[in-house]
Amino acid sequence: MRIKNVFLSSFFQIPIYTTMTKTSFIDKVLQILNEADASITGGQMVGSDNTSVAVYIEKLFPAAWRRAVKLFPRSWFITKSFADQTIIVDAPDGTGYVLLPTDFLLLSSFKMKGWKENCLTAFEETPAINKKQSNEYLRGTVQRPVCVFRYISYQNTLRQALYYYSLPRTADATTHIVETALYIPNVTEMGANIEINYQGIEPLAYLCAATVLSSFEKDAAAKVLESKILEMM
Repeated sequence: MRIKNVFLSSFFQIPIYTTMTKTSFIDKVLQILNEADASITGGQMVGSDNTSVAVYIEKLFPAAWRRAVKLFPRSWFITKSFADQTIIVDAPDGTGYVLLPTDFLLLSSFKMKGWKENCLTAFEETPAINKKQSNEYLRGTVQRPVCVFRYISYQNTLRQALYYYSLPRTADATTHIVETALYIPNVTEMGANIEINYQGIEPLAYLCAATVLSSFEKDAAAKVLESKILEMM
C-alpha cells in the first residue's frame, strides 16, 4: 500500500490518497469475510475456496464503489475535470448546459465564471424544477446558482447534461465560461490498484465485504459490517 499526495499549507490540507493493489485489497476483504461470517454463523464462509470468493469480490466491487460514493465524504475520492466538455449556451436567456462524460457518477463541484459560489449538488429534473428554473424571477442567481441533471439527445445519442440557470442575460455567448467542473467517475471494473483517501480504504473494504455477503443472502452478517462502517466515519 502506498500513500501519496501529502502536503500541508497554512491554509488547507490536500487529501492524502492511498493506493492499494487489487490483490492486497481482495485479501483484506477475504479476511473481513472470514471474521464476519465466523462471528455470526460459527463457520467461515471462505474456508479453503479463496479463489472462488475472490471472483465474487472483484465482480461486485463496482457495486460497492457506487455505494461508497453515496455514503462516504466526497473528499475521500479522486476527482476528474469535465471543464473541457461540450457547452451549449443560450446567452440571451442566461442559461446553458454542459455535456457530462460517459463515466460521470457524482458531481463534486461546478462553477461558472461570475458565480459567487460553487454548485456542490444538482437536482434531477422534474416538471416542477424545470418550471421554476424556466422563470427568470424564481430561478437560481449568481449568489445562489442552481444546476439540474437532464438527459438529452445529442448527435443521435442519449447523453446526460448538467443545465445551469444562473447567469445574467446577455448577447455575448463568450461570457459563459466554465471555471470549475469536477466529478467523481464511475467504476465499472476493479482496476490493478484501488485509490481512495487513506481514511476510506478500511470502510471500502468492509462495504465490499458486506456487498458480497448480501449477494450470498447472509443479510445478518452484512448488516453487522455496515454498522461497523458507520463507526469508522
